[in-house]
This record gives sequence, C-alpha cells and structure tokens, in this order.
Amino acid sequence: MNRYRCDECGCYLDPGEGRLCEECLELKKSRALRRKQNLVIFQETESGQMKMRVQEVR
Repeated sequence: MNRYRCDECGCYLDPGEGRLCEECLELKKSRALRRKQNLVIFQETESGQMKMRVQEVR
C-alpha cells in the first residue's frame, strides 16, 4: 500500500496524517457509535433469542 493514500477511500494524505483521511475517520467513528448504541438496544437472552428494549418516546 502507498503510505500517503487513505486505506478506505484512496485519497491522498499529508505525511504524518495517519492511515485514514479525516472524512473516513469520522465515518468510522460514527459507525462504531451506532453499533454500540445498537448493542444496548438488542440483547441476546439465555435461550439464544434476541430481545429488543423499547423505550417510550415523549
């Protein structure tokens, strides 16, 4: 891989910027946050069933 190209989208990077551009890094962080929020909503019971926590919206 080229050291100065983003691993995700392939755009050019400044030396020392890392492996991902700012846009891809933000996208990756937002996906991780959504995944974490989904883990709180969906839980697996002891029998293997998936259970969804439903909250009332006010």
